Amino acid sequence: MDKQELAQRLMVAFLEELDEHVGAMNRHLLALEKNPPAEQRQALLKELFRSAHTMKGAANANSIRPIEQFCHRLEDILVAVRDGKRTFTDDLFAICFQAADALEEAGSRLREEEDLDDSPLVDLMPLIERAAAGETVLLAKPTRPRESEAPAEPVLSTNLGSAGASPSQAVVLASDSSPERSTASVRVAAEKLDMLLAQTGELLVARRRVESRLSEIHDLRDWTAEWSAAWRMVEKPIRKFTEPARVDGKSEAVQRPALPRRAAAVLQQTGDRIRQLEKRFEHLAKMLRDDGRLLAQTCDALDDEVNRVRMLPFAEACAGLERAVRDLARTTGKQVELVIEGADVEVDRSVLEELKGPLLHLVRNAVDHGVESPDERELAGKPPAAKVTVSAAIRGAMIEVVISDDGKGFDTHRIREIATQRGLSIPQEERDLVRLIFQAGFSTVRAVTDISGRGIGLDVVQSKIEALHGTVDVDFAPGNGARFTLQVPLTLTTIGAVLARVGEHTYVIPTTSVRKILRFDTSSVASVGGRSCLLNGETPIPISFLSEFVRPGSTAQFTGRKQLGIELSSANSKVVFVVDEIVAEQEVVVKTLGQRIRRVRHVSGATLLPSGRVALLLNTPSLIRSALGQNSTIAAMPKSDAESVRVRRLLVAEDSLTTRTLMKSILETAGYEVVTAADGQQAWETLAKEKFDLVVSDVDMPRMTGFELTKTIRGSRQFVNLPVILVTARHSDEDKARGVGAGANGYVVKSAFDQRVLLETIGQLL
Repeated sequence: MDKQELAQRLMVAFLEELDEHVGAMNRHLLALEKNPPAEQRQALLKELFRSAHTMKGAANANSIRPIEQFCHRLEDILVAVRDGKRTFTDDLFAICFQAADALEEAGSRLREEEDLDDSPLVDLMPLIERAAAGETVLLAKPTRPRESEAPAEPVLSTNLGSAGASPSQAVVLASDSSPERSTASVRVAAEKLDMLLAQTGELLVARRRVESRLSEIHDLRDWTAEWSAAWRMVEKPIRKFTEPARVDGKSEAVQRPALPRRAAAVLQQTGDRIRQLEKRFEHLAKMLRDDGRLLAQTCDALDDEVNRVRMLPFAEACAGLERAVRDLARTTGKQVELVIEGADVEVDRSVLEELKGPLLHLVRNAVDHGVESPDERELAGKPPAAKVTVSAAIRGAMIEVVISDDGKGFDTHRIREIATQRGLSIPQEERDLVRLIFQAGFSTVRAVTDISGRGIGLDVVQSKIEALHGTVDVDFAPGNGARFTLQVPLTLTTIGAVLARVGEHTYVIPTTSVRKILRFDTSSVASVGGRSCLLNGETPIPISFLSEFVRPGSTAQFTGRKQLGIELSSANSKVVFVVDEIVAEQEVVVKTLGQRIRRVRHVSGATLLPSGRVALLLNTPSLIRSALGQNSTIAAMPKSDAESVRVRRLLVAEDSLTTRTLMKSILETAGYEVVTAADGQQAWETLAKEKFDLVVSDVDMPRMTGFELTKTIRGSRQFVNLPVILVTARHSDEDKARGVGAGANGYVVKSAFDQRVLLETIGQLL
């Protein structure tokens, strides 16, 4: 090994060690700041000194003089505190925290092969020297690492028991203490584990291909068995031609000559070979079946072991959260306690790495936006110190992470105000209204600061979680805090999936998004609020053709009565997508699209099928949002030319004269003949006298409501198939379900009334 290679290895090891000790410094300083008992205090000081001393020695070995001198002065400060010559004041704590930040930033610079001449570490050195000399130092402005720099590539340890937070960590870890494990460990670069995992993924693909070949062998075996059986049926009659005919025990060769000996031998040989081929195929199928079973067992065992090695405790994703809460609380003058629950829940390293950013942002949001000042909390009858909780729990093949606080919750009036200013559609339900905060650039903060107000964040959180094939949901209680729920898979490389065919292509849908697979009749599809919905006895579910999203520009329509659909869900939203075939449900290996294809709409990856073809992995949250955002309805089965030429007659039931006049004008302008009624009773009486193609009715009317009118129409043998559209101010899911349950074919909400929606709904039904 030459000197240059040795220096590179030493630098890599130094940077890994620097990260570990900076993290330890932050934990121990936070614990000391809580003023622990004397014995624990001395232990923490000892650990702090050890970290500074180790970093000094490692910097010396790599000839990094600025870090070596910096850590030497830190040692002087810690020795003075340890020996009782000085105490930790708020200013001294602030300087030590800044020292940890400066060391972290210096590590980032060294990774980028930058010098440290103008680094925060060099700028902070005079202050550290003064503090080491015993001088009183003033609180300085915090120095955090540069956000634009990527974190160091982590190095994992197989000693997972030591990866969690130390017992002295100031953050509250609400988890059971596990028995002490062996401290023996081996360092393995994370990139090597990634490569190993990728190879196990390739092995899984090979296993699927072997299973596919085994199926082909079984088919050949069955075909050979059928061939052999057919041969046995004709073999005996054919053999009669190889012998002279006999009459009364005497040979009659002249009447039926025997086949030549050579032909007889070929017949015998053919029969023997067919039987041998059948036996060999049977033997080969058995051997392949046994080999396939052994390969499956080996693959499963190897996959489990590789995944187990990659699993790290959830506490790893929470590293730095308490420091962020501490700094932000001090900046904003708030009192905040961070509680972490489920710190020992194990998750794949790649998932934890991707969770760190969203967790940090949501926790900072909770402190900055959600938590009130101590005075405000006391006026509201709350304790002055707020609580922010981060919890993790396993939910099947998913990990559920909840970030909650006991602050003031969301200001829905402010959200509605900002949405109006930006020209966004305002949902009626508060739960849907709050989800507008995930819109790009959406911020309720009135003043932009260095902490918040730029409108960048929650949209990024959502996109990052969805990139993990997960979901984000939000809930709140006015005056009692907010709750963000993240659900992501435990691992990213292999996922359970449903393979669905659309046209000639197969698409992969994560099973975590699949609610059900169903067959339905086209008669159960109706228009509700201008959108085609499936009526399945529950709340109407929007329905779309998957082909319209995976093949942009394509159109689709029902071609028969029975259809196949797959119901997908994300957060609180559900959509049924029509597909051609459900191919299989199996575990697939997820591949990225590569650097050349950075982004494809509704696609988050790909997988290799046993056939060798590539199948795209669909981004279900993106699909659902697009499906719910479109106002167009599914194309109905085409009508005859004669039906399309005739002018259609519509009956409008509406008790408001103004609304009735407006509705009549809109429909007549669209080419319909319109008759109006002032209430449901008058509409029913009019129906008995005249013939109509469709009824448009309000709900809240005197004498007979729209619900009652619809039920009456459906209960009549004469009008049982007459289309009915309810146009009403009632917007709740319960009201929509009630309207559809009464027999309405369409449901349009007045508060979001768009004449185009009404006309499209009528056009579909007619």
